[in-house]
Amino acid sequence: MITLRIASLRTALLLTVLTIASLIGLGPAMAAGPPVGLGEVPVHTAPNAYGPGIWHHAKQGKTWYGSYRTFPDTSAYCIDAGKKSPLPKHFKNAKADTVISARTAWALHEYAGSTSKDVQAALSAMARLDKALPHDHKVPPQKPADLGKKFAAAAKKHSTILAEAKKLAGPYTLDISLEPVMRMPVLEPYAAPESTTSPDSWASDKTDKPKVLGTPTDEATLTVSLLSASGAQVPDVPVTLKTTGTAKAPTTVTTGKEPVATTLRASAPGTLSVTASAKVAPQTVRVFEPTSGTRVQRVITPDTPDSVTDKASLELSSQPKVTTEISDQTPTPGETVTDEFTVSGLIGDHTVTVEHTLWQTATAPRQGIKNDDAREIGSVTSKNVGNGTHTSDEITVPEDFRGWLYFTETIAGDKATKEWKGIHGQPRETGFAPWTPTADTEAVLEGTSTHDEVAVTGLRPGSEAVLTITAYHVETEPAQSKKPDGTELSVQDFTVNADENGRVEIDTEPIDMPVGWVTYVTAIEGSDVNKAWTSDWGVPAETVHRPPEEKPSTPPEEPSTPPEEPSTPPAPPEQPENPEAPEKPESPPVEPVAETPETPASPAAPAPSGELPRTGTTGNGMLIGLGIVLVGLGSTILLISGSRRETD
Repeated sequence: MITLRIASLRTALLLTVLTIASLIGLGPAMAAGPPVGLGEVPVHTAPNAYGPGIWHHAKQGKTWYGSYRTFPDTSAYCIDAGKKSPLPKHFKNAKADTVISARTAWALHEYAGSTSKDVQAALSAMARLDKALPHDHKVPPQKPADLGKKFAAAAKKHSTILAEAKKLAGPYTLDISLEPVMRMPVLEPYAAPESTTSPDSWASDKTDKPKVLGTPTDEATLTVSLLSASGAQVPDVPVTLKTTGTAKAPTTVTTGKEPVATTLRASAPGTLSVTASAKVAPQTVRVFEPTSGTRVQRVITPDTPDSVTDKASLELSSQPKVTTEISDQTPTPGETVTDEFTVSGLIGDHTVTVEHTLWQTATAPRQGIKNDDAREIGSVTSKNVGNGTHTSDEITVPEDFRGWLYFTETIAGDKATKEWKGIHGQPRETGFAPWTPTADTEAVLEGTSTHDEVAVTGLRPGSEAVLTITAYHVETEPAQSKKPDGTELSVQDFTVNADENGRVEIDTEPIDMPVGWVTYVTAIEGSDVNKAWTSDWGVPAETVHRPPEEKPSTPPEEPSTPPEEPSTPPAPPEQPENPEAPEKPESPPVEPVAETPETPASPAAPAPSGELPRTGTTGNGMLIGLGIVLVGLGSTILLISGSRRETD
């Protein structure tokens, strides 16, 4: 009995001890491990006092690596390990102090709302180990990596969060910039050199940035970047934008791992401005002292986010550009041309006045250069012109115009508009009216040869031309026509240079002229300045005629037999009475005379019937007469000699 009573007393004593221990909160600690002299005592009567976390049994006692629900709207983290748990009742009406600790502040700002026990254990370790914070540790703080296998996942989170905090913690710099969007370069220039935009006038308002080169448009590029203390880009932060002078601008952008760019369009010439702001992680944490109780831990909570701002502005004026095309690139003198032009670069609904000038030159225009012989034909004005394609009023081309003509455009500059001056000689702005030569020709017949005399007018002065002159032969008189006919007698080519009046004269080489008609056709070859021209075939002035030769008259027929000679010569005329014979002179012997006189020449044949005999002395008549005289003289001498012989 005595033994049973002693056992009952011992059992009652043990139950009493266990009851007392349970009342003071030692029951779970006994279950978690052997009791220690120091360390935090879990409060099981306040289960909502703890957030996610992990208990750690140290030699000095038990401690909680995790968050506390000291405050209803945020997580709290102890900075005095081993003291009493920071129950809400100990912090009624507590006031916070702030302590600068950028990395811890960033970590709490980013991860305090996590439901992961490993993340919360990592944050608790950062708070306990942060040298920037005040501490009164009763249990030495340790890194999760030193707390055993139970903290392996927390150790990984601790390492990751700590590295991120080193890279992304503040203080922060929000940087925005505005740069004009530049017009892309073109293959063909339009503006005169003096219209080129000055880089200085389009620089950003931030003097530390390089000058902007080129020609701005009505658009600007907004670039936004958020930099941490380490200089890294901080991503995923919303940035609020307030703009003026823009049309349909975005109100927010989100930062990225690289600067973020967006395009803004100006609504009118003037100032385009942007103000940007963002909420970022604070650089401080809030430190709370308990307002009641003893040996209660102090705690920290995340501080409210910081704000960063920046602004930029840009002065924009309209940067007009004009591209044009003449309405007719082969204008007819005496008719009209217009300037088909497109304006771009005006901001919003801005309008301008465009002056169009039509120029003429006798020499081929060179792009971008005003020729020395350039003369103004006329000008027109297009008022209140906005962006888009338009048509100018008409300008009449002079009746006697030959050569090149082109438009230039001018937009006067003012506060809202950059001056524009178009250049000379733009190909699409240029038209050309060629010189129209003609030829006056005269065919010449000289004996049995012919040639053509050609005078060309209307050539471009000083220009070279190729003439082709073709001679055609026909048997009948040609009738003028466009189409040549007959046989080609010759084709002659000439390369000539016109004088200062556009005139040139040539003579073709003579060719043999056959019987019939020869007509010339003159062709002027076309060139880049002279229009081709060809004369008609059979033009009277270009035609000559050679008739067939006349046949000689038929000579009179000669008689088949000559007329019979008289048998007896005619009696000589009566001799006068013989005078007294003179004394006979001694004379040389006389040569005997032939008995029969020489036969006289045949008389001329009688004229053919129906023809009158010719009169007048001719060469043949004189010879015949001389022969008759000699025959008569010889007969007389014979008669006289015969008479003397009879007398003797």
